[in-house]
Amino acid sequence: MLHWSPDNPDNTRLLPMIQKFSPGFRWVIRAAFVCSLMAATGMPRVYAAAYSLPGEDNSLLGAVKKVQLVYEDTFALVARRAGVGFTGLQRANPGIDEWLPGAGVSLALPTSMLLPAAPREGVVINLAELRMYFFSDSGQQVFVYPIGIGSEGRETPLMQTSVVGKIENPVWYPPQSVRDRHAAEGDILPRVVPPGPDNPLGPFAIQLARSGYFIHGTNAPIGVGQRVSSGCIRMYNHHVASLVETLPNRTGVRVINQPYKAGWQGDELYLEAHPPLEGALDHSQAVAAVIAATNTRDADVDWGRVVEVARTGSGLPVRITR
Repeated sequence: MLHWSPDNPDNTRLLPMIQKFSPGFRWVIRAAFVCSLMAATGMPRVYAAAYSLPGEDNSLLGAVKKVQLVYEDTFALVARRAGVGFTGLQRANPGIDEWLPGAGVSLALPTSMLLPAAPREGVVINLAELRMYFFSDSGQQVFVYPIGIGSEGRETPLMQTSVVGKIENPVWYPPQSVRDRHAAEGDILPRVVPPGPDNPLGPFAIQLARSGYFIHGTNAPIGVGQRVSSGCIRMYNHHVASLVETLPNRTGVRVINQPYKAGWQGDELYLEAHPPLEGALDHSQAVAAVIAATNTRDADVDWGRVVEVARTGSGLPVRITR
């Protein structure tokens, strides 16, 4: 029987064996390895990235970091360890196998971003980039979290709402639509799922004024940074635990969809592009974002680079001034 643990001398043989299976089955096996390794290693928890809030004329946060991998690393492990999303890590590192990247490979971490074009207050969730921004009451900091959102056909809606409650150790009552969908796949869900490791809401759920929608933890951390939920917002458990401590009730929550963000850092203009939730990458939308950012400030824009950034969709901010 295959067994994965950090002290297993057969580890170096197990991962190559996965390649013998079909692509779909390889994904299942690798995901199981990831979950068992996370539990076995007591992986350190990285709390939300906290950034000093730039002045109103600037939008750039942080800097891209690099990490060098060991043989056992996968994108799922690195994402959770670094506190970033799975899809964001993929976008920032195209062409690298997310399950067998290899020892010595250097990955770019998506730890730099432009603030969305939205009021800098409360909670702002940008679906296209799979990130949540929480602006502190002091106006000095912004906390950035990777999130999982609704899957195709069960999308997280655009909305302006607010926090109305916080629930510790929530009980999950699967909606009938969810139970029916699982039953069609041969998975019979109970009517009530009590708190614990099998509860998909994790240790905390933040209730929104929009009925039926929560920001919550998860029993499947690999889904953070992906479109996998039934419409709610998923977070790493340690992230949601830290958020509930600082997020007041009645905090405003704004859910937006901005795949293209343009913003300034000093005299330089940057563009950040993410694949849209629907349709293909579209450089015309990127051009519109750049024009909006230059309405009140002149810039010598390299339009060829704008098109390149838009078509690449790496999710990383790129300077587009000459």
